[in-house]
Amino acid sequence: RCEGYRNFCNKLWNATRFVLMNSSEEANLTDLRALGQSDGVPAGSSFADRWIVSQLQRSAALVAQHFAEYRFDLLARAIYEFVWDEFCDWYVELSKVQLQIGSDEQKQATRWTLATVLETVLRLAHPLLPFVTEELWQALAPVAGSKTHASIMLAAYPQAHNEEIDPASEARVRQLKELTYACRNLRGEMNLSPATRVPLLACGDRQMLADFAPYLKALGKLSEVTIVSEFPSEAEAPTAVVGDTRLLLNVQVDLAAERERLDKEIARLLGEVGKAQEKLANARFVARAPASVVEQERRRLADFLATLEKLQPQRARLNRAGH
Repeated sequence: RCEGYRNFCNKLWNATRFVLMNSSEEANLTDLRALGQSDGVPAGSSFADRWIVSQLQRSAALVAQHFAEYRFDLLARAIYEFVWDEFCDWYVELSKVQLQIGSDEQKQATRWTLATVLETVLRLAHPLLPFVTEELWQALAPVAGSKTHASIMLAAYPQAHNEEIDPASEARVRQLKELTYACRNLRGEMNLSPATRVPLLACGDRQMLADFAPYLKALGKLSEVTIVSEFPSEAEAPTAVVGDTRLLLNVQVDLAAERERLDKEIARLLGEVGKAQEKLANARFVARAPASVVEQERRRLADFLATLEKLQPQRARLNRAGH
């Protein structure tokens, strides 16, 4: 456990180095401070910027609740999970894309978000990590426009701002995460090396996919993302289905292995459909379960059936390709 938390301190240190490097290399620090004085996130903010600010508010509220309940174990976990899972594993990677391809205004908004979110996190974590957070805050606070005290100990403890919670941006990042996981799963099923960049064909909401394409390319280690209305009839590679979106890595595959994979997935989905139909056919369940639970089961059934409708034609196409 000590080694795990040491790794967490290293993660926090490296995240601060990344923010400082990107704030000092090109950013005009005066502009960053000016942005920091405005209400909420600045103009030019992307859905990813608004998402991490929103997640920060939720985490700050959770931390306040755990302090009130003297649950310092849960408090430590809340900060750990936000820093590691959301800020470092996702937002830092998304910010790299924005700093590379964004407009000047978008890059400034990304730098502002990186600096202010991390500075807030250091204040949140200070009671648990006094020495590391003090050291990092002394370097970061001037960049974030927050160096109004001689020590982090004298700075205000963060409070949640519910007006900055953004469900729409949270939903968009959930979609992006699901698509990224699907790309990674396809790579894993095809035993592709992480160093191998391959093209992706995507079929679905064109505007959403166009917005997500630069992020998917980076996070999924893709050579390119092409949005199409239909996949080529001769395509034999595995297809992933995420809601109304279909993804296909445009590479040659082992047909026998792909048939086996699809057979297993279709069998799993048929099993889930059977369970959901059995539940919904049970009059006692429908009558006694909360309406939200019954509705959730109906949505699950609809999702399973929709996915089956997409996978079964793909399986039939592989049969034709093998003859």
